[in-house]
Amino acid sequence: MPVTRLNFIDGEWLAAASGRTYQRLSPYDQSVAGIYQDSDVDDAERAIDAARRSFDTGPWPRWPAAQRAIVFKRAAALLRERRESISTIMAREVGQPRLEQLKFVLGAADTLEFYANLIVSRRDEAVYGQHPDAVGIVAKEPVGVVGSLTAWNTPLSVAHKCCPAMAVGCTLVVKPGHQSPGALIEFASILQEAGLPPGVFNVVTSAIDNGAVVGQAIAGSERVDMVTFTGSSTTGKAVMRAAANNLKRVKLELGGKSPQVIFADAPSLDTAAGSVAKGIVRLAGQSCQAGSRVLVQKQVKAEFVEHLLAHIAATKMGDPLAEETTCGPLVSEDQLHRVEAFVKEAQSSARLLAGGKRPVREDLAQGFFFEPTVFDDVSPDSRIAREEVFGPVLSILTFDDVEDGISLANQTVFGLVAGCWTQSLATAMAFATKVRAGMVWVNGYRDDSILKHMPVGGFKQSGIGREMGPEGLDEFLETKSIMIRHRL
Repeated sequence: MPVTRLNFIDGEWLAAASGRTYQRLSPYDQSVAGIYQDSDVDDAERAIDAARRSFDTGPWPRWPAAQRAIVFKRAAALLRERRESISTIMAREVGQPRLEQLKFVLGAADTLEFYANLIVSRRDEAVYGQHPDAVGIVAKEPVGVVGSLTAWNTPLSVAHKCCPAMAVGCTLVVKPGHQSPGALIEFASILQEAGLPPGVFNVVTSAIDNGAVVGQAIAGSERVDMVTFTGSSTTGKAVMRAAANNLKRVKLELGGKSPQVIFADAPSLDTAAGSVAKGIVRLAGQSCQAGSRVLVQKQVKAEFVEHLLAHIAATKMGDPLAEETTCGPLVSEDQLHRVEAFVKEAQSSARLLAGGKRPVREDLAQGFFFEPTVFDDVSPDSRIAREEVFGPVLSILTFDDVEDGISLANQTVFGLVAGCWTQSLATAMAFATKVRAGMVWVNGYRDDSILKHMPVGGFKQSGIGREMGPEGLDEFLETKSIMIRHRL
């Protein structure tokens, strides 16, 4: 039986005030993956108190940037040392391949080091020469206490929010998704070991019934200066409403219905098809950045679909701890039923080319598996083409020319990620400048090994604000104008 994990508040490991705990069962085999505190508002308030005290009177916001950077670099080294155990925890709780989760652990370590280096080199501005007897300073200061409501599908993406916030001197209250809090608990332990002062980073876990209550308490608290959230657009709107209580700053990374556009002059239809398949199979499609719409120019559609189905067929579903597994189960039975309902409805109007059901394999019977699914002849107005399924379900739509493809790509309320495949620089630039998305890939899709620390965020109902890069640091800074008359 796993050890019962505690909340991390003010540098101490504490049980929930109610004494309640909950079990997280593996979506692969229903074994107990972790036991966590089922916290409520009392625990959230205790964590907020700690973060408020730490920001208002504690050492962290007052430390020199170089001293904070030392803590970050120690934490990065510890993350790398424990990458195997942490990625295993994530694989068991999320249900997705351990080797995929390992990339997120190493990415969190990279993020710690990136902001450790950035904070010691960043500068504010001076206004000099406008008047002989005066000088101005444009200073940037930490926003204060930050509430972070994190996503269950990539637990250590919390680093994208918490690292820049802590780097500039903010303190945090973090509520992980109830499905996968284990990695966040490990992250808190590592930060403590690396020398982070008490109260800077606080973690409060809760079961599904209390999750919204705790999240709303954090988002609505008048003692919290900013809230960040990653999740669905529906929940994001609820977070914004709660945050209006004290007009706190809000940063949201929300849903997506991201297009991959295959132009007739794609450099390799097989390479494009492989990327599309990976984009929908990764995390079993449970990602706001999943490329769930593939828009194909008519003259290459038949050949592209042939390549695509071959790549989809090569998907290996299985134990998330097995190295050969490329697609694990959905996160829960409820999510499985949601995906099944979307697929059943789509079958009445679109043509099913692959998948569409639970796999019939004895070794997968206990897990919430759903076959990678491909629909063709999808109407742009259908639910399967417009709404976020959050499962391994791909919709194929067809277009005539470049402008038609760009127009079709923009026919959604979301605007998170978009990708296109073309050998034409003119087509690539037309797509990149006209598509309404916060991140655009050309001849690739979500390949983080090529370019790192680019800002992440969306247009329209895909979010507010940016993560990563210098832009991610700016999200947690307030600008102050200081005007000094040094001679009267």
